Amino acid sequence: MRRIIQQTLIILFGSSAIGLLVNAVSPRGIPYTRPPQAQVAPQDVISLQDAQGAWSTGAAVFLDARAPADYIAGHIAGALNLPTEDFDQRYPLIEPLLGPDQPIIIYCDGKLCDLSHDLAEKLKAIGRIDVKILLNGWTVWKKAGQPINTGSKP
Repeated sequence: MRRIIQQTLIILFGSSAIGLLVNAVSPRGIPYTRPPQAQVAPQDVISLQDAQGAWSTGAAVFLDARAPADYIAGHIAGALNLPTEDFDQRYPLIEPLLGPDQPIIIYCDGKLCDLSHDLAEKLKAIGRIDVKILLNGWTVWKKAGQPINTGSKP
């Protein structure tokens, strides 16, 4: 019985060590701790009420910063999908749909989601000035009963 316990412990610690090693060298490893969330300046955030007004008047373009699979599962009606990680490839396709000074509202999902923050920074870096973030956008929009779509079309 003692030998079985020793072998079990060896397998357990050995597999844990191998898992940690693979995670450390993997380009998509799981972080051991959550990195600090990006700080958003108050002037970069838009309220749900203001976003609803901009949506209903067509005053702004909505950009979904989530992965395409999440966008297809459900998104704000009329929103364009511009995943942060595919910015360099996809922005040139979306750019013609944006007016030069047209306001942009970016959202992702979850209170800890940084995708919208990262996308806002990328857009500002290329000269887009009027960029706002709807924090926890998908969740708050859907909970408020606002128009949504599924599929790959805006």
